[in-house]
Amino acid sequence: MTVSESHRMKEELLENISDLFLKYGLRSTSMDDICMHLKISKKTLYQFFSNKDDVVEQVMIHRRKMHCTPEELEEWKRKDSIEIMLAIRDHIIHTFKNRQLTNMFDLKKYHPEVHQRLNEQNQRFVHGFFNEMIDKGIQEGYFRKDLNKEVQTYLFTKQMSLLGEPELLTDIEYPVEVMVSTIMENTIRSFLTKEGLEKLLKIIEKEGK
Repeated sequence: MTVSESHRMKEELLENISDLFLKYGLRSTSMDDICMHLKISKKTLYQFFSNKDDVVEQVMIHRRKMHCTPEELEEWKRKDSIEIMLAIRDHIIHTFKNRQLTNMFDLKKYHPEVHQRLNEQNQRFVHGFFNEMIDKGIQEGYFRKDLNKEVQTYLFTKQMSLLGEPELLTDIEYPVEVMVSTIMENTIRSFLTKEGLEKLLKIIEKEGK
């Protein structure tokens, strides 16, 4: 098997295993179940994954890549800072709507180390991207020059991280899309110059039509 064939087979496995996890749940889907449903041998499965934790982690990373591709990131970067913030808002809402709470509970309870690593990776990505976007907004004249980037990035990252906790999602009184939209709008408005506010209001008006 060539390197490209091996890569293609692994991608297919990740996609199919992801479907199994969505259908049956992380906890209820064993390595034996994966082999049975996908009609592959254990030897084949263990060529690509060392154990169940490894399967779960790689599937979650695969999902993340599918939800936010390099092409989408590049497309975002061609927008201005306010448009990027609103694109992030829509992306987060879409991601939450496509998550299965059972899988989120299972990930945290039965694969805690994987859960911790994935959270840390997400926070590092958000931290870096958010910092870049603030710099872009300041250069465009849409964001205030006196913004404390580190504090603002920390607050936003923590708010998004909390919304990813399954226990919180079962207790909140409002739909996730309302929570995310409110957090994003409050964050954006706290950044804006006069020119930035004018730009935001035009976009909101256009979205409402």
